[in-house]
Amino acid sequence: MRFVSLVPAAVALFVAGAAYAQTWDVYTNRGEFFAINLPGEPKMTTSPYRTAKGTSLTAKKYMAVAPAGSILAGTYTLTVVDYNSAKGELGTAIEEAAARFRGMGKVTYDAVNMLDNHRSWRQTIENANQRILTEILVAKNSRLYISEAVTALNIPPPAQFQASLQILDENGARIRLQTAELAQSAAANEVIPVTPAQVAERSAELAGLVTGTWRLSTGGSCQSAYFKSAERAKTKRNEEALAGTVTSQGMTVTGQLILAGAREGQFINPMTDKAVFLLDTLPNSQLGFTPIGEPVLGWPEVKLDRCTG
Repeated sequence: MRFVSLVPAAVALFVAGAAYAQTWDVYTNRGEFFAINLPGEPKMTTSPYRTAKGTSLTAKKYMAVAPAGSILAGTYTLTVVDYNSAKGELGTAIEEAAARFRGMGKVTYDAVNMLDNHRSWRQTIENANQRILTEILVAKNSRLYISEAVTALNIPPPAQFQASLQILDENGARIRLQTAELAQSAAANEVIPVTPAQVAERSAELAGLVTGTWRLSTGGSCQSAYFKSAERAKTKRNEEALAGTVTSQGMTVTGQLILAGAREGQFINPMTDKAVFLLDTLPNSQLGFTPIGEPVLGWPEVKLDRCTG
């Protein structure tokens, strides 16, 4: 399971590079009360949207495409469905939307999430050629919002898009709720992923998965380990983290692996606060490191095995 598939809150664009910065920007739509990161001005289309009860609504889709060859090449869509004429069906709107995606491939993540304390549902779905990331929520304006990223499997998951959705008020200001806003469909025993207890539990879980000395799966040795964890730490943003070093290409990079929160799974430079790697947990107790920032942009993506003894 990829760490970045579990990111539970909004983040800004973090991937370095001039070409990336020239294309991605925040798209704001005051009429539909949202803002989201997109790779350019979106094209808006409409299509019928039928609820499970058979009610006919209209879906507005805002789509932008990141060009082939860019680090996050793919198709990015924000769908808005106005339920003001069917408010009695809002309680099942999130689950109905999530069910539509489950038939598109293998579900590798499927759980509750929180964006600015709005309850949402987050998914990662993979098929033979593509990865689909979704974020689904219902806002108090009685609209269903569905963000959808469709990218190739061999590029970093675009977590910054999945978590970038902002709900706006009538004045165009971002709504950041002070307490968790649960949807009508929330289960009574649902664990909200933004409480201190949940953060502590998640941090301990991920620290256990990555602590130790790790060698390259192919041709590596524990004497010249690729990744070594160190002590628990806090980032500049007071996020739970694990200090560590990555050594390759004649260079040692010192950083912090974020264990919980909006940037979970990012290995950052503690001085600049920018992401250097994305970490994945892989089958057979392996780790995956994907270079995404300076000074390692030219490094290859690798798989690691934990050293024993």
